Amino acid sequence: MASFAEKYGPWALITGASAGIGKEVAKQLAERGLNLALVARRKEKLEELAANLEKNYGVKIKVIPCDLSSKDFLGTIDQACGGLEIGMLINNAGSPSYRGSILDRSAEEISNTIHFNVHVQAMLAYHFGKKMAQRGRGGIIQVASITGHFSMPHMTEYSASKGYQIQFGECLHYELKKFGVDVLVLSPGATKTERLDFGMKVEPVVRAGLDNLGKRPSLITGMINWLIVFRTRYLLTRKGVIRVKGDMQAKSLGLMRSQDNEKYQSDEALET
Repeated sequence: MASFAEKYGPWALITGASAGIGKEVAKQLAERGLNLALVARRKEKLEELAANLEKNYGVKIKVIPCDLSSKDFLGTIDQACGGLEIGMLINNAGSPSYRGSILDRSAEEISNTIHFNVHVQAMLAYHFGKKMAQRGRGGIIQVASITGHFSMPHMTEYSASKGYQIQFGECLHYELKKFGVDVLVLSPGATKTERLDFGMKVEPVVRAGLDNLGKRPSLITGMINWLIVFRTRYLLTRKGVIRVKGDMQAKSLGLMRSQDNEKYQSDEALET
């Protein structure tokens, strides 16, 4: 049986590699003997991580500073990879989550969320997945979120884009399997990273993803997160899901009437 590195190496490309899940993926893949192409905006963070991984694990590292919001992000990454054989793609970079009314968002903010969570992930998976299929082996992990498993009012465009990632990745799992390419959608709940100071520790989230690649199309990390999704998807009607999740978000944002948990009013109305 081929080792992990033989099956998914020699190089892994990781987006959003400077912190959080992406940084931990880099560490665990280096432990498994893969060379790494690290993509993020913050060059100094990538160089610091690269030096640490090269020293501790003896793998080769390619640092690729890239702003994924740029129109030519794919050309920049592809050119930087040069002749590297990318056997694994960790599609991790995405937009931050936003909680509040979609009407309070700017058109640019909504567009950026869709760009990062839909366009960027789709184009990277298409580009490198096609090359993996031609070689007859490879692996792709789409990092999504449990919020993509149900409608989440007040995180509207974010949860919708995460839903796209889940369905897109699960479809890739089916389509690319016959070419020897394994695809897994990884759906964490809240995870302790630079952005969050609560949730699951990042190490077991990443380890579960790597261990389950090639074994299933989709993975929700953590029993509590799995139970949340199970209850939401299978024990409630779609109308019930929207009400429960919308009420939960509205209450935490102070958008609910004090004596009517099924109706909303705006901050302006609360002040009058």
